[in-house]
Amino acid sequence: MQSAETMPPWVVLVPLKPLQAAKSRLDHPDRGALALAMALDTTAAILDVDAEVVGSVIVVTDDPSAREALADLAKAYPAATSTSTSTSVAVAVDVDVDLHRPGRPDGSVRRVGRLLVAADEPRSGLNPAFAHAAALARRLHPGWGTAALSADLPALRPQELRRALTVAPSTGHAVLADAVGTGTVLLSAAPGTELRPRFGSGSFRAHRDAGATDLTGILRDQVPGLRRDVDTVSDLADARALGLGPATRRVLKADPSPRSAA
Repeated sequence: MQSAETMPPWVVLVPLKPLQAAKSRLDHPDRGALALAMALDTTAAILDVDAEVVGSVIVVTDDPSAREALADLAKAYPAATSTSTSTSVAVAVDVDVDLHRPGRPDGSVRRVGRLLVAADEPRSGLNPAFAHAAALARRLHPGWGTAALSADLPALRPQELRRALTVAPSTGHAVLADAVGTGTVLLSAAPGTELRPRFGSGSFRAHRDAGATDLTGILRDQVPGLRRDVDTVSDLADARALGLGPATRRVLKADPSPRSAA
């Protein structure tokens, strides 16, 4: 187990689909609003982790309204400062790196406090989105670890993520399975290690086969909100039982019983 006092912070990476294409397996009057709400609750929980553990959050999305909402959320979380003598003091440093690419509008990258919201480049799926975010993390925070996290964790608690990142190994990769045990909700890459995401069907086994340390047995039932991603009505019911975040609760108040899409 690593110590937050001696290890560099983590950069947490979160991908978010364009809202009109999100959560297609849920029949809700506004699936986009539900997807955004879950992403906001997930991001808020990440930002609630102390900065010595989570030094930065990078969300990649091609949805302008999502980028705006996430930037507004981050305004409630001031830029981190640290008096620590460890390497985590770097959380107070705003690295001057030009993140804009030719042909992209100036609004394609926004930085508010610990949160960086960037346009998803290239727009070709989940793994490229994570790879793009990881590349940004390497440019901004060389020497920090990276952690790829699902955006649909509306019952996530900050202490759960902190616990998972604290037990993640200081070398190589680690993976945490979703509640079903076949998908991946968290993939970590220690400082100096390339992320190499393999998300998709059977991703947990794919990450394990690639050599990632299994955190599932270590954490067991200590992190139920972290493991409860939401794709179906049943998933949402389980997340509701754990306790949803405020943004998701507000959306569901108007239509409390989403149905499975045909």
